[in-house]
Amino acid sequence: MGFGIHLYKFRHGDIVPVDVSTVREVLEPYAPYDVPVGEPVAWVRTADGSEADVCLDHGVSFDRPGRGVLDLVAEVARRTGAAVLLLGDPATAIVMSAEDRGHLPEDLREGAVVVPPAALTGNAIEQVVRPRPEPRPRPMLPPFPYHPDPVATGSVVAADETCVCCGHDQGWIHTGPVYGEDVPDGRVCPYCIAFGTAAQRYGAFFNDVEARGMPDEAARRIRERTPGFATWQDWGWPAHCGDGGVFLGAVGAKELRPYPDALDHLRGLCAEWGWGPAWTEDFVAALDKEGGPTAYLFRCRACGIHFTQADFA
Repeated sequence: MGFGIHLYKFRHGDIVPVDVSTVREVLEPYAPYDVPVGEPVAWVRTADGSEADVCLDHGVSFDRPGRGVLDLVAEVARRTGAAVLLLGDPATAIVMSAEDRGHLPEDLREGAVVVPPAALTGNAIEQVVRPRPEPRPRPMLPPFPYHPDPVATGSVVAADETCVCCGHDQGWIHTGPVYGEDVPDGRVCPYCIAFGTAAQRYGAFFNDVEARGMPDEAARRIRERTPGFATWQDWGWPAHCGDGGVFLGAVGAKELRPYPDALDHLRGLCAEWGWGPAWTEDFVAALDKEGGPTAYLFRCRACGIHFTQADFA
């Protein structure tokens, strides 16, 4: 960060010395050299590689502190009771109480920011130095009965991006696969999926569906109006109890442990593939939600049982 931060302690508008022994106690573990006895710390480096030159003269100055050094600045301020000054036009002061603000020079009081000691961290200082904009409000997503939380599964993400179908920035975008010969380049918003707009306009579809096991209406809704998700191999959306399953997300061995019914189902699939017990258990133990082999967790809409599909590269 290309700026300097200064810590000064004020009483009745005047600078009073900070406790140099406390400053040294905080900073010495971060000095990348042996600090001579009786000398102040002149340079610090934190675990993230951030560095800053340090000058002790009535107060403490940090020249161009990196992100990690801001945590040290906050600790020195908390331990010494000093105000954090960001000199500029206008100058800004961070103090820890209304009483501390009253001790500032008059020209610093009006714009001073009060941050209680427990909340005075490097992040808090960075917010004052470089305020982050308020996050953009995102509209509520439409319901997807067969894929109820596409944000959690990664199939829909917050994005400031124009939908290739409706031409609007809806605040969300679909990241899964889109199939169809006439689909234009670009990504589709979840609203154009839910309302069937992309399917009607381009013949787009987002999931393959098992040829049997569910009503045509359910199959059409999963195929044309449900966010898709990437798999290693193409397989149809599974059915259970005469309806499509509810997709809960990709899972690995660790994520599957709380679902013994899904594990039993997966072992049954392995048996159908002709695998023996040892090979099956090795496969189950190797499952990884971030890479192959991967399992995909579903829940039956009728009986509530959990079951899986699995594939690998």
